[in-house]
This record gives sequence, structure tokens and C-alpha cells, in this order.
Amino acid sequence: MVKIFLPILVSIFLVLTPIGNGKAIHLLEQPNFCLFKNPLCFYNMDVLRYLQVLHQKQEYGQMAKFFYGPMKQALGEKKLAAELSDQDFGYALKRVGIKEVDAKNWSLTYQRILLGTQENFKIEAALVNDTCRVYLDQKKWSQLFSPR
Repeated sequence: MVKIFLPILVSIFLVLTPIGNGKAIHLLEQPNFCLFKNPLCFYNMDVLRYLQVLHQKQEYGQMAKFFYGPMKQALGEKKLAAELSDQDFGYALKRVGIKEVDAKNWSLTYQRILLGTQENFKIEAALVNDTCRVYLDQKKWSQLFSPR
């Protein structure tokens, strides 16, 4: 009985698997997976999710280092950190698109869910002093921290 059952079981297994039917095995590709593939990646997270983790850990000074632009210049790093501490940055988000503008600039599209409504928004990121930073002006500030 075992001599007959084992070959039948192996045959069924081979027919039902990619090995037996000649199809290639494809690993699932996660759009947000990045482990230091490019400067947009921090500890297997994209740049905004990394900033969210810093916000959740209340490391606003560390968070402020990852911004650049007119708003950071006007406020300075310490005032920016104080402003970040008062902002709501706890919504669910995921990066859905990357467009390379040039070797050191990217346009990133994110998707967030607020009150059951899904919406997309774009941010700009750049490589400044060997660190990826998010562009921040008044419009981007309201887009990130005061949605709707």
C-alpha cells in the first residue's frame, strides 16, 4: 500500500507545483520593500515611514534633520522640531510610486487613508550631504501634516 501511495503522492505534488508544470517560480514583489537599495531607504522602510517612526518615538530633533527647503531655513532645525512635535503624523501611508528626476532628486507618490478615504499625494526628496531629505515648504507642510 505504501509503495503505491508514495509515488502517486509525489506525482500529484509535482503536477500541482511550478516545478512540475514548467512555470517559473516568482517571489512576491513588495512595492515598499527596500533594504538600502537607494538613498530613499532607511532600515527597510521608505523615507516617510521612517519619519513616522521617529515621530512615534518622539525624536523630533532627529526627524527635523531629514527635511530641507524654505520652511526649514526659515524656522531653523530646533523650531522645526518643536513644530513637528505638535503635528498629527499618525495616518496610514504607503509609497506607491517613485520617479527619478535626476541622479539626486526623486518625486515620490504616497497613498494614505484618512477617515476611510484613500488619497494620493506627492513629495519631493533629494540627496543632500549624502542623506535623503524631504523637501518642505508651506504647501508641502500642509499636505503632510494638515491633510484636508
